[in-house]
Amino acid sequence: MTLLSSPTHRHGRGGRRGRALLRLKAGAAAAAGLLLFGFATPAQAVESTISFNNKRTGWDANEPNLTPAQVSAAGFGRRWSTPVNGSVLAQPLVTGTNVVVATENNYVYGIDRVTGKTNWTRQVGRAWPTSSVHCNDPAAYTGITSTPVYDPSSNTVYLTSKVNDGPDVQHPHWYVHAMSASTGVERAGWPVTIQGTPTNSPGHPFNAFTAAQRPGLLLMNGAVYAAFASYCDTGPYVGQVVGVNIGTRSLTLWSAEAGSDTQEAGIWHSGGGLVSDGSGRIFLTTGNGAGTGASPSPGPGNQPPGHLGESVVRLGVNGDGSLSAKDFFSPTDNRTLDTNDTDLGSGGPVGLPNGFGSAAHPHLLVQVGKDGRVFLLDRDNLGGMGQGPNGTDNPVSMAGPFEGVWGHPAVFGGGGGYVYTVATDTGNGRSPMRALKFGLNGAGVPTLTSVGTSNEGFGYGSGSPVVTSNGTSPGSALVWAVWSGSGAGGVGGELRVYDAVPVNGTMHLRRSFPIGTAAKFVVPAVDGGRVYVGTRDGHLVAFGSQ
Repeated sequence: MTLLSSPTHRHGRGGRRGRALLRLKAGAAAAAGLLLFGFATPAQAVESTISFNNKRTGWDANEPNLTPAQVSAAGFGRRWSTPVNGSVLAQPLVTGTNVVVATENNYVYGIDRVTGKTNWTRQVGRAWPTSSVHCNDPAAYTGITSTPVYDPSSNTVYLTSKVNDGPDVQHPHWYVHAMSASTGVERAGWPVTIQGTPTNSPGHPFNAFTAAQRPGLLLMNGAVYAAFASYCDTGPYVGQVVGVNIGTRSLTLWSAEAGSDTQEAGIWHSGGGLVSDGSGRIFLTTGNGAGTGASPSPGPGNQPPGHLGESVVRLGVNGDGSLSAKDFFSPTDNRTLDTNDTDLGSGGPVGLPNGFGSAAHPHLLVQVGKDGRVFLLDRDNLGGMGQGPNGTDNPVSMAGPFEGVWGHPAVFGGGGGYVYTVATDTGNGRSPMRALKFGLNGAGVPTLTSVGTSNEGFGYGSGSPVVTSNGTSPGSALVWAVWSGSGAGGVGGELRVYDAVPVNGTMHLRRSFPIGTAAKFVVPAVDGGRVYVGTRDGHLVAFGSQ
């Protein structure tokens, strides 16, 4: 069918115990085929948000200069490596002539995409010492951790930063910045201080001290949205979403644990972005919920409870700009996931293009977390909790369990459709990249079936994959991911690239490239035949043909 239309790892942000735009640059024929997947052609070619688009598919279908033959050629390799001040956990953004890079030391750079020359630099404030909450993860200092978002219509980059500018380290501030992508100059009236109380949780205000902001930002309908969890599960904290109206700079907040500031349910995603599939719709996944009642009890999806630990949640933007939960899915073993530190929220959700699905389920979402089950959910009817036969789960379908995932899948729409995951090290040395094939079972129900794995393993801290192709041609498609290295702290990290279509059950490693010291859970950026990777040891590295 060709589509046309574990062990306990202390991730420290989503678990109590350590827990858009697709660039269409190819010919008219390729563009016409891709429109059947629900993508539209933007005004210019940019990499504006994490994982390419607001569905976070990670699929760039317009890279004719990143074919397997070109990547295998001797002339393809590292073009330049530019030093920056601080670790880079955020995906770089390509904003025209500049690649915008943000660091944990609160520096932002505009670097020439072709030459690697630094065109501008800006520091947005003193970075905050992460040790203030008895944690050193993901870096000794916290500044800009999440992936910013770029608005081509105004040439503005929006980002969040934590700044050590209070009377002491217990009173830092979180800010949302808006700056020119051409010069780094802050827009008038910005930054905006993140503060206030969630509309669904009176009396429980935002706590900047323990809040960590890892998921990539979402730009939707004139507002920027950011999600929060914790550092090394240092409380008190709850998962929260903050929205900032670009025009008025007014804020709205929503809590994953209404009526509490201690019941956790952090929104972490291992850095994966908040998802949107249309106006006023935001999807996210939470981790643990601390205490009885913090995770949902059996109930229909369209009646979300106030406590939404271990859940996929669809938020709606109300007429006044406030946020409220409209739908949810939570596995029936959600409390076991919490107890065993096998959180759902170690993985970020991904909305599948409209060419995936069926008449009954045309709008699908993939979710996979630490326990390795790959859930296919209906974005219009997520499934609630315990709503299947005899009180079981009610996803569209489920594959696995396979290895646990700290990250989010990537998608390729050619050759019948594929979804790719990068597993984390399970302690047995077998933590592969996995290809799952989309299809329909005998009853016409959408399914994902594992059809191939890599021979190479991926260690803890490896990043989420991205896919490049020339349209939907399977022979042109490649899957890219950052391997965390064989040494401690990302030493010896690599950018690996695989053929997208497995052969005899194996994903073929085409090439690998050293990057230095890999940062945790990083996602490469791809644009115009170049691949850009930020590193833990403070570099932006570019790969491409001579």
